[in-house]
Amino acid sequence: MARRKWNAILTANSLFCLLVMFYLPGLAQTPASARAASPSPRLCKDDASPGVIQLTPDPANANKLALARKHFYLSRSPFNLATSVNLKTAPSLRSYYRGVGASEQLIDWLEDNHCETIYCREVTEAEVKCEGADQKRCVPEFSTAYLNALIKLNGNQELARKWITNYEPLSSPSLRVGFYEARTAWLNAALQALEKKLENGSRIQTTISDKDGIAFFYDLCPGTYYLSTVAPIDNAGVDVFWETAKPIKVEGPPEVNKATVVTLAFPPGKDKKNFFVGKLVADISQ
Repeated sequence: MARRKWNAILTANSLFCLLVMFYLPGLAQTPASARAASPSPRLCKDDASPGVIQLTPDPANANKLALARKHFYLSRSPFNLATSVNLKTAPSLRSYYRGVGASEQLIDWLEDNHCETIYCREVTEAEVKCEGADQKRCVPEFSTAYLNALIKLNGNQELARKWITNYEPLSSPSLRVGFYEARTAWLNAALQALEKKLENGSRIQTTISDKDGIAFFYDLCPGTYYLSTVAPIDNAGVDVFWETAKPIKVEGPPEVNKATVVTLAFPPGKDKKNFFVGKLVADISQ
């Protein structure tokens, strides 16, 4: 009798525990009231609508594609490059590649294609086989690497062309990515120095232009901005940089319903509203 009573007590306790296990979690997961979502921070003061800056090369530039795939920088304060950065120490494409023993033909190929590395576009069959009307422009690094690739890849011409950068001499880091790495290191140091001197704790924004040299800065609160390339850009072997002395005014909707277009031109020329002419590094005194 006592044993039956004890078993009944154990059974009741077990049922109670099961009820607690299934009931309490459900209770805990049912909030008394839904928590209000925290409002997103305002992008601009007084709920003003942000605007956009569009950078575009001057259509009159004969070599406007020199601005393709390049970094541009934007700040609320003037950059004042001369007081923070020595532009003459920036790595130059031609001087760098000459320093690592690249052929003049490879340097010309990089300049003609507005490239900082050999990865900017795929080399063609004619380029690796040195086929074409102008044999003087044949890039020896391409033909040598292609022949080395053919040996390793059992004569597969298509693979040899596509994987050409894996074979000597193009597999050398100094030829593949050396200039890009040197330029990036210089830029990082320059940007750190600039941000330390910018007024009111301004931060520098950056963007990269597309294959046509067009770039955009988005989500810009109404106000004035300054533009720069910071690092010089190679234009047919001449280093050119941009630094706007006059502010660029930006407004958003409903005042302005389209991007503020800023045109960049190569020297010679004069600045005017939202039209800025580059300066030659050789002309600055530092």
